[in-house]
Amino acid sequence: MGSNAHNTIDAYMGFGGVHPDENNRAKSWGDYFEGPMLLVAVWILLDWYLFTHELIDQNQRAYSDWTIWAFFVLETGITTALCNEKLRHLKRNWANIAIIVLAFPMFYSTFQEFAVLRVVRLFFLVGYFTHNFRIVKKVLGQNHLGKTLMVAILFITGSGVIIAGIDPAIESPTDGIWWAWVTVTTVGYGDIVPTSTTGRAFASILILLGISMVSLITANVSAYLLARNTEKELRYERRELKKLLEMEKRMDSIEKKLDQLLNSQTDNRK
Repeated sequence: MGSNAHNTIDAYMGFGGVHPDENNRAKSWGDYFEGPMLLVAVWILLDWYLFTHELIDQNQRAYSDWTIWAFFVLETGITTALCNEKLRHLKRNWANIAIIVLAFPMFYSTFQEFAVLRVVRLFFLVGYFTHNFRIVKKVLGQNHLGKTLMVAILFITGSGVIIAGIDPAIESPTDGIWWAWVTVTTVGYGDIVPTSTTGRAFASILILLGISMVSLITANVSAYLLARNTEKELRYERRELKKLLEMEKRMDSIEKKLDQLLNSQTDNRK
């Protein structure tokens, strides 16, 4: 599987995706499937909710089962076919294979007792979120965003306790913490509102902090997305540069052969 750096938790969970050392085409298709994978994750939950609340019938759910299963087959089949080391890819994505085999819709229609195997697909949600945990980790690692958020969380929680002590309209620290989070995110439900001048001044500070925090998160996420696009462009440029270098070597070889041919003809004339 390569170096230990590539043995991430999502690979152990069976949702490792395309290995970083694979060819560019396989990695590109792996990126293409990330959006549809998110939609499938959402649909699995929605499908479960709709059926348990009897909002869809058995036929509709059967169609949904086949669609979800077909997507897993399509995604796994295409990415595996494009990878140079197919066995490594299948090992990194063993959970996909398990879902394809155990959650085969024909089992549900033929044997009702196998319907419990639908739960296997819920494991996909856990794997999908662990697969994307490294993205969150990278975003939090940029410009010490993680440490900044930790300080902000402690400050917001502490502010909730403080406001409960300085404003008579907020009766308990629990209400104060709820109010602080609602305020700092600029949601403003209005269920708990400070009435004293001191409380309102304190709320103004929290609002400013909330605006700064949201801006900071947005800037870091944007920087990460731009870095990913830049990385893709660099991979493309490296691939094209490699082709140019190979062409240059071939041209040098052709020139040498021409020189040898011309020299041999000159010698023959002499």
